[in-house]
Amino acid sequence: MALLEWAVLAARQTTGDSQSLPSGTRAPTLYGFMGSFGPLALCAVVLRFYSRYRFARIGWDDITIAIGLVLYTGLIVATVFAIRYGLGVHIWEVPQDTEVQMQKCGFTSQVLYPSSLGVVKLSLLLFFLRVLPADHTWRKALFCLAAWVVTSESAFTIALFLQCRPLNFYWDKTVDGTCFDQPKFYYVDAALNMTTDLVILSLPWFIFRGECAFITSSILFVIGD
Repeated sequence: MALLEWAVLAARQTTGDSQSLPSGTRAPTLYGFMGSFGPLALCAVVLRFYSRYRFARIGWDDITIAIGLVLYTGLIVATVFAIRYGLGVHIWEVPQDTEVQMQKCGFTSQVLYPSSLGVVKLSLLLFFLRVLPADHTWRKALFCLAAWVVTSESAFTIALFLQCRPLNFYWDKTVDGTCFDQPKFYYVDAALNMTTDLVILSLPWFIFRGECAFITSSILFVIGD
């Protein structure tokens, strides 16, 4: 929390006096989260590559997490520019001369979100495949889940490009065009992503439950003894 508060304070200083910001703006909060988790992600990936270089070898799980970091960095940059153009306040408070630029940056961050998220999930699954023996019973399931992640995130990315026809209607409402039901699409996307996240996070327990049960029973035996 201290890191988050520091990032929020830094965001207020870089955007000027907090009194000059529109009332109700969420720009400091957005800057705070990006200023907190962005450097943490960078440090984690750098330490991961350092340890792999020193003690093991770099694999596809490492390469995919590096790609995910690049895409995530692009998402942060697009979001920062979107904030500078008005993101974080009510749409009717966004200056008309910057609304188009804000929507373009917002669209860029939208497209980078599923791709970066999918690559990170794929990296976790490749890591599991890396540590499991070649004849492990869970390998087929992991390959199927990896295929689902690639397919679903690719489909969501393509759908974002097709959400408005023509595409520039997304950021320029002066042209003739239509968009599909975007809120429903976002809800479906979020629901499927959360489900996939829960499945991936629960994989270590299912894969290594035998080892976990052995360790737990050993600890209980030592405590009881």
